[in-house]
Amino acid sequence: MNFITRKTKSLWIDQIASKSCEITNPFDFSCMDSYVEGKRIVLLGESSHGVGDFYTGKINMIKYLHSVHGFNVVVVESGLLEAVFCRKTLKGLPAREQIQHGLLDIYHNEEMLPLFQESWANGLHLAGMDIQPAYPLISQTMLEWLKIHTDAELYASIYQAETVFFNIDEEIRGQTKLRKQVREQIQVCMNLYQSSLELFESRLKEDDPEKEMIFQIIGKGLENRLKWLEINTKSWIASGVMRGMHMFGNLQWLLEECYKGEKVIVRAHNFHIRKSKTVISKLFGITNVGQQLSKCYGDQVYSIGFYAGKGEFASLLRVNFPINVSKKQLESLLMEACGHDSFVPLCEKGLPNRNWLNRRWRLLEAGMMGQLPIAIYPQKHYDGIMFCRKVKPPVYFKRDGRSMA
Repeated sequence: MNFITRKTKSLWIDQIASKSCEITNPFDFSCMDSYVEGKRIVLLGESSHGVGDFYTGKINMIKYLHSVHGFNVVVVESGLLEAVFCRKTLKGLPAREQIQHGLLDIYHNEEMLPLFQESWANGLHLAGMDIQPAYPLISQTMLEWLKIHTDAELYASIYQAETVFFNIDEEIRGQTKLRKQVREQIQVCMNLYQSSLELFESRLKEDDPEKEMIFQIIGKGLENRLKWLEINTKSWIASGVMRGMHMFGNLQWLLEECYKGEKVIVRAHNFHIRKSKTVISKLFGITNVGQQLSKCYGDQVYSIGFYAGKGEFASLLRVNFPINVSKKQLESLLMEACGHDSFVPLCEKGLPNRNWLNRRWRLLEAGMMGQLPIAIYPQKHYDGIMFCRKVKPPVYFKRDGRSMA
């Protein structure tokens, strides 16, 4: 830590140690009770999708928030239609297959299984806020449901659109430059979805609330297909901006239409759940989900960023990297201040100048390209930090030939 005296560093360590709460029982988060009491939305972030301890810790936290504070909805960073349908239509499959067919690749790990296997999780609604599709089985179950519950014209229209969509989805996923032929196929597919939506809108009225909700989810899913196709024709920066807007739109729709009055947990990357813009976000004009939620729902939102001190994480390609924390980073100070995995509240106000929260800290965000430190005032972005001292990558399921998300 350049230009920081040993005395100041010692003071900061004492300040953190006096406020942080050690999580010695992995199922007891009572230290958070006073902070989440009265909140409707709790945001759970992660500095990397490739940390197994984050998945385990967050599922334990979800269980606590569900049983103690009445949070009954979990929204993940995965496709909206797919996440809802995997819970509703794939219950007959083993938990591992439900995850593999319904959620994006980042969730295909052993640590996710309790959310699908344990009895307490049966009381949860699962949804997604992303526009990214998952895999064809959900599309098949959706089409089977439509075949029974709607007319042949609508079924045939959506069937045609979905068939074209999954034929080109492999080609557009992750591509920075699309061939002319693929662009033409995208336009054809968008036209098919537009026609399907026009047919769909005339058939939304239902007397059965459960049936009507499924129709609404399917309609939203078709809209998301259109949006996913559109952002894949944009530049990398523009597509990132649009994705964030669409994720918030999906989440707000779930909050106000599907789960009105319910308490909701949102789990996603720290990038999506932060409540303020970073320098890079401002530079590219990106407004993320956490910022928009805070603007719309104010003090109903509580945001927790997950960070790690040492160990390993996995990239999106499932290659393991060591976590290398420098002395300039907040994680280094947390390692010295916290003798155990700890919850660190950040909501203090009127702090003296020598408080650690008055300093702009580098925080490690680990991702596909390795490790990218960002510099922020933590309390402007999160209400609390969950700090894991030592972590390891998830135990991934073996891939079965489907495309990687």
